[in-house]
Order: sequence, then structure tokens, then C-alpha cells
Amino acid sequence: MREAASMPSCRRPIAVALIWTCMAVPALAVGNCYFPKRPPVTLKDMGPCRFDPETQTYAGEPAEQARCLLTPVRPVGRLGEPLAELPDALARFVGTDRDLPSRDALRALLAGRGLIDALGDALADAVAHAHDGDPLSRSATYFVLHDTSSPNFRGLPWPRALDDDPKINNLARYQCANRIERAHVFINRRGAILLAHDFVVPWRATKFETATNHGSALKGLYLHIELIQPRRALSGYGRRNDFLAPDPGFTQKQYDALALVYTIASVRAGFWMIPGYHAVIDEGIRDKHDDPQNFDLDAFAARLTALRTALADAHKSTIGSK
Repeated sequence: MREAASMPSCRRPIAVALIWTCMAVPALAVGNCYFPKRPPVTLKDMGPCRFDPETQTYAGEPAEQARCLLTPVRPVGRLGEPLAELPDALARFVGTDRDLPSRDALRALLAGRGLIDALGDALADAVAHAHDGDPLSRSATYFVLHDTSSPNFRGLPWPRALDDDPKINNLARYQCANRIERAHVFINRRGAILLAHDFVVPWRATKFETATNHGSALKGLYLHIELIQPRRALSGYGRRNDFLAPDPGFTQKQYDALALVYTIASVRAGFWMIPGYHAVIDEGIRDKHDDPQNFDLDAFAARLTALRTALADAHKSTIGSK
């Protein structure tokens, strides 16, 4: 994602915001969002990971798909060398229900962190389906990672307290009273989560999904997660560009929250979803986005492993209390 919505007028918030540390986010007035219409895109091919429109999957087994879709994204959206292997926390799990936590264990963990009302109510529900919610079509399979690429400080230096800066972490920038937020979930650098669209809602956020080749067939196949990441202008690309990202790109609190959101989505899907990067999915499309920048896959895998351990303990507690 390159830019946030235009500044909203005062409206009542319609999305849920919560803090990883279990503190409530103050309600802020939000308004309608207005995004420029994208020109229609017609694909010349199905991308480096070889999407098959008939099966609505990429080439290979789930782990192979994830390895391709998680090809590192370099500055200006260039792709790095393909991954030789996935972290074990993904390689042995994606596309399967191996060690998928029970809903009871997940509900207990959410309750213990004060998140049950915001994220636990829909645990019994499924996820979106392709073809704009056709229940006979493939259910959401891909978990797409984005960064907001905003706010853009252009030629200014980074704020001193980058990860705690209130302007950078303001989730209200991404809320829309007219319910057209760019993604299902937004996560700020403090680990606060904005649930903009429930996972059962079919939504599109890449050029690949909206290409004329597909019509509405891919609407609902992907879940979209935006991680707040500010940007600056990279020398040599004009003063308005947003190609320079902080390094490290994201915080541990963001990876913690992302692991939780990924696990919730996977439990609702019935299998560990296949993660991928926005820039890889849109590779080969003119003016594609460059996100996420400086995503540390090993850091995410470590937080996912820690969460699985916590959920296993929660499961033992729920069994012991029965």
C-alpha cells in the first residue's frame, strides 16, 4: 500500500481497535475514505509463482507456494533471491492443520489478554470464499502481508522515537466510515490491531486480484494484512517517492500481533494459511507496490512459535478445567 486515505471528516468509528498489551485504544472520529480509481490491468502472465486460474492456487505444494510468495522484497520493489527454505515454523505447517490450536484454547488465550470481545466472537465462523463469497468456491487460502508505506516523511529525518510516535501509530488514518478500508486488518508499531473487515468478507487489495483476466473470481481468495511502516524519500527517485523504509522494518510487537492474527485466520480457515508478500503477488505489473520492506521472516516465525507454545499451555488449562 502506498498511501493512506484522504483525511476524513468527523464520523463515528466503525472498526474495532485494540492493543496487544490489552489496553483499549481511545475511540477517534473517522470519516469517509476516497481512493483514486485504478486503471484496469490485463495480465500478460500469472506471475513468478505461476498462479493457476482453474485451481486458484500457485504452483507446487503449499510450502513451495509460500517459499515463492515470500521471496524477499528489496528497495523499489525489486525481488531478491528466492528463499532456499522456509523457517521451520512455516515449512512444516502451511497448508495443513498440523498443531492447529483448538478454538477453545484460542478463546482462552484471547480472554486472558482482554481481546475476546474484539477477536473472539467470530472464531466459530469460517473465512471468505472466492468468486465474491460463493460458498461453493475455494475458501480464502492466502494471507497477504502489506506495509502501509505511510506516513511519508520524504526528505525529513525519522522521528526520534519512531516506534512510539503517535502520528505514525495513528490507526484512525486507515479507518473509513464508508467501510472501504484497504485491508482486513491493520497493525501499528505498538502492536495495536484495527479489524477493518471480518475475515468472512471478500476483499481485494492487489492489482493481480483486480486484473481483467480474473473478473471477480479472486475476490475472497486472499486475506489482507497491513503493517504500519513509515517511509522516506530514497535518493535518486524524486523528492516525493516513498521507497526508503526503516531498518528493522517492523517491531516485535507487530510480529506478535501478526502471529496472533495469522493464527486466528488459520483456525477459522481450518488450516495454516499460505503467507505471501504483496510485491511478489503483483510482480510484473506496471507500477506495482514495493511492500512489505525489510520484513524479517525469521522474527515472525519466532513469534509464531512462541504463540503456539502459549496456545498449547492454554489448551492444557482448558482440558484440566473440564
